[in-house]
Amino acid sequence: MMKVSVKTLIRYAFLIGAAVVFAFPLYYLIAVSLSSKPHIETGSLIPDMFTKNWNDVISGFGGIGGSGITNSLIISASSVVVSLILGIPAAYAISRHKFMANKHLFFWFLTNRMTPPACLILPYLVMWRAIGIWDTLYGLVMAYMVFNVPISVWLLASFMASIPREIDEAAFIDGYSLARYFRKIFLPLCLPGIGVTSFFVWIYTWSEMFIASIISSVHSKPLTAQLMISLGRVGWGVEYGIASAAGVLTMIPGIALLYWARAYLAKGFTFGRI
Repeated sequence: MMKVSVKTLIRYAFLIGAAVVFAFPLYYLIAVSLSSKPHIETGSLIPDMFTKNWNDVISGFGGIGGSGITNSLIISASSVVVSLILGIPAAYAISRHKFMANKHLFFWFLTNRMTPPACLILPYLVMWRAIGIWDTLYGLVMAYMVFNVPISVWLLASFMASIPREIDEAAFIDGYSLARYFRKIFLPLCLPGIGVTSFFVWIYTWSEMFIASIISSVHSKPLTAQLMISLGRVGWGVEYGIASAAGVLTMIPGIALLYWARAYLAKGFTFGRI
């Protein structure tokens, strides 16, 4: 029989205990989202007990879900696209050219990302109302750019710096224009960095709720902001089933994106600034 040391048993016991501690909240969230409950309006038990909470979230019952899901998808996807459009040229210029105060510029990018959103929310609220973009989808995208563009440039520049400059010189000697070189050679080499950057921008935008709850009201409120302010209903308390279903729904895009970007993330931990 195989002998197992006390140290090995303690190690396995610790790992199993840690797995239970971290997995139980997720299990409980899924279990509550699939639980049956009396209907708020009729008081009768819902026949489709395992899907009622999910149907309520998709239809927007109780002020959670519905248009909020669509808004979250639009805002997150737009933030990724805009961050890449602005971040790729800026990162290329920083990685290929030395200029005065470039290190200070990188430090400024980091300070923007580390700034608590609460410090900027009052100026956001005043300016967005003054220029008429409060409670709009593009207003939220613009607000997130203050945080997303700096981290995009910071991550992309680290990947681009690892690409030898000799590739640039050889392509230009062969007659490539800058646009053709970008399209045919440079961007394919930067795909790991683009994948990692897209992942982090999406996760931040999709899960952010503080800024969204202040500068959106009805038309552009994403799902996370709906969760924060719409859990309590007068006379009924917290809708735990609907809130749990919405919580599980918010994790699905992140898990899917993590599965897609897992290879890029491994390269990012090896070569990038993650």
